[in-house]
Amino acid sequence: MQCPPSTCTYEASQLCVRHVTQPWTGDDMTWGNIFSIGLSELVAFAFSLPFFSLVVASLIVAGGLLVVRLREGRGRTPRPSAADAASVAARYLPERRALGFGAIGVVVVFGIENVVRGYLLNLVDIVEWWQYATPVFAAFLSLSVVLAMIAFRGTTPPEQPVVSGARRSWTTYGSRISMLSAGAALVGLLGTTIAAGLASSADERGRYIYLAIPVPNTAIDPIRPWFYGWGFGVPVLVCVAALAVVTWATLRGNAIRPFIRPETVGAEQIARTEVASAVLRIATAGMLLALAGAWRFIARAGSASSLGVGDESGGRTEYDLAWQWAEFAIAAGWLAPAIEITAFALLILVASRLRREHTLERSPERTPDRETVR
Repeated sequence: MQCPPSTCTYEASQLCVRHVTQPWTGDDMTWGNIFSIGLSELVAFAFSLPFFSLVVASLIVAGGLLVVRLREGRGRTPRPSAADAASVAARYLPERRALGFGAIGVVVVFGIENVVRGYLLNLVDIVEWWQYATPVFAAFLSLSVVLAMIAFRGTTPPEQPVVSGARRSWTTYGSRISMLSAGAALVGLLGTTIAAGLASSADERGRYIYLAIPVPNTAIDPIRPWFYGWGFGVPVLVCVAALAVVTWATLRGNAIRPFIRPETVGAEQIARTEVASAVLRIATAGMLLALAGAWRFIARAGSASSLGVGDESGGRTEYDLAWQWAEFAIAAGWLAPAIEITAFALLILVASRLRREHTLERSPERTPDRETVR
């Protein structure tokens, strides 16, 4: 028995599972029917594509940077001396460039994985756990390179001793909003992965990749769509743990290294704040990209609302399905594009600094007045 294509994603023998209204996942879209759908469905389909989220994020960031540049052009800020600017640039430019290229690398790796997995490979009955671990692992690799640069070339002895009355730690140069955003992304991804893992069930091969949705008041076995269970979530947890460690180590190394000399303290504090901000943005974006993919997957599996069972005479009986977290699954599916756009925007902001670093190498950077040593 065939189910309406707009409502059915699971079919076996005489069974038809219907889903409540949810964001378009793109799984049933073909070029043959793309022009036959309505405007709302077309918009939902567009937002189901990561590359569309990347385009939206690019437009948002471009508009925001234009406004900021226009506002900055109205003010004047003093320049540090040429010697101070050269000293600070020599120490911090390479790692700030590494952060910019690292942000681009996360986007490129994420895009390549989507294209290869979606268009070039036959992954029937394969647990595609790397789909959700890839952005987190790419962020880990990016920050590992920056950590190595700080450890091996960014901690040279000071030219003149600088006395500091405040103890610096890994939280010193990260802004509060960046710290809170990274923490929220970490809690969201961990909470989603653990909760989904606990809700999942195993297949006959012991892979926790199913969600058992019961059919109340009947002898029919629960339906078992694929789900973001432990089979997908465990690799993500491993990558998140590695990313958390390297993020902490990078922030700490950036904060505790000595200043070059007393005259460069103000410029160095600004540079370290920029480094910490970029580190937190890359880490946050990697986790948000994984979270958006997980939420889409959960929305696909958990939005089933009814089961139609056909008989030999051509009749059909409808049964309601009962999964207590179905409303949350639907909400997660609608929020996933916003999470994805936010992640791409953070990465684009970090990458946009590369143009500024190129200008900085050719001329002294304009910086605010020197601050008190922390």
